[in-house]
Amino acid sequence: MSPGAPTARYRALFYVFDGGSGIGHLRRLARIAAAMQDRFSCLIITGHDVGPQWIVAQGCEYIRLPAWDSLIPAKAAYWGRTPFLDVPLSEAVELRRSILEGVFKGFRPDVLLVDHLPLGAHEELAPIIRNGDCRKYLITRGVQNETEDLQRLVLGGAALDSLRDNYTRILSAIDKRIFDFSASYGLPAEIAQKISSTGYVAPPVAPEHRAQTRAARGIGEDALWVVASAGGGQWGEPLMEACLALTDLDRTVHFDIILGPRSRLPRPANNPELLDGGRIRVHTSCSSLADFHSAADLVITTGGYNSLLETLQGQARILCLPYRKDPGDEPVRHANCLKQHVDLQVDTDISRLPAMFEAAIRECRTGPARDQRRAISMDGADGIAQIVFNDVSSAKGL
Repeated sequence: MSPGAPTARYRALFYVFDGGSGIGHLRRLARIAAAMQDRFSCLIITGHDVGPQWIVAQGCEYIRLPAWDSLIPAKAAYWGRTPFLDVPLSEAVELRRSILEGVFKGFRPDVLLVDHLPLGAHEELAPIIRNGDCRKYLITRGVQNETEDLQRLVLGGAALDSLRDNYTRILSAIDKRIFDFSASYGLPAEIAQKISSTGYVAPPVAPEHRAQTRAARGIGEDALWVVASAGGGQWGEPLMEACLALTDLDRTVHFDIILGPRSRLPRPANNPELLDGGRIRVHTSCSSLADFHSAADLVITTGGYNSLLETLQGQARILCLPYRKDPGDEPVRHANCLKQHVDLQVDTDISRLPAMFEAAIRECRTGPARDQRRAISMDGADGIAQIVFNDVSSAKGL
């Protein structure tokens, strides 16, 4: 909590989805928690084992659940591990459900903010959602992965019933002009009336911060800097290997390549691995990644929500090569929506990256990107914080 901030009067519990390939959900919810913590005591609970170190704001607390990666045999096998517990999925779900219920009972939140899936990946949240005495909010990035079982997870069955019967609001963390969550999925009227498009949840960047970040990295205003990142890193390995190959195409260009904490590529030591006299830096993870994205001239990304929005805080052009390749999947569909407004190229064929890179570098030499990014609403974290505060203070008659 910032110095001089008022004492928190309310309690907010955040349940963050950890069944995906990266850490974008945690980054988004942590930014919302940071915006709320002047008026709420914020507690984040998730299975992610990264977060407190450099994602969760100081002043927020964090509880780590046994991860799905260590409870589900197929997920554990991906990492070359044996499951933490050799039990059926039903027992693994019950373990997490019991811990969640204990935290809920002990913390006694005024509000529960649930990320992405109304009942959790395996309905582990169902008892709390149905019976928990607090206001409940679903936070969604808006665009969904349509190749997944959306009817079971979000848009039908028990999940849809919970949105209708138990949730106070659905907060779509996207600019409605880019993507309209309600209209795109044909939700029933009683659900649609609960939806508010809040704008993107993105970190604000002061105008002078770009120059400061570049100076700290040792890159002058006349040099070109490429930042390549795979978000959390899982399944982004082919793109990062392709980006390493780009470094020989133009030896005047500086590179920072961030593999991601969940990558299976060989991991540099605690400090970045410096190549070609420091022109190229390879990181496992980078606490300054948002700053790098906003200060670069060109960003190459798998298309994660946070990576795109962090880049749009600056002047960089974007090359987006999602590892999910179906047009109905979130990284591809979101990037295709965004490119109507910003200087962004999207392709699912990594073999075309060298040609895309050379064309983008030529464009970078003409100056920064000129597009409509400044018109996009990026203050979703503050908007969500205000909506939740207004709701809970009104309910308590304050």
